[in-house]
Amino acid sequence: MTAPEPQTINAVHFAVLPIAIEIDAMVAALPADADLAEIASDLISKLDSRCGSRDFIAIFKEALAARQALTELGIKL
Repeated sequence: MTAPEPQTINAVHFAVLPIAIEIDAMVAALPADADLAEIASDLISKLDSRCGSRDFIAIFKEALAARQALTELGIKL
């Protein structure tokens, strides 16, 4: 794996704060018994329909599916 270029690092650092703030606000507004995996799946579906970076969203979908499979196998993450 090669080291990311400075432009890539800067882009990620620029995006992470507003994304984290929005996700924290969304989770805080949910009922205490909300199924976070189901909500994450719905969020990814909504992003897929609104985001121009479909390849990037596909990575999120694959990661969520892998996490759900591991959870179903009893592996705690």
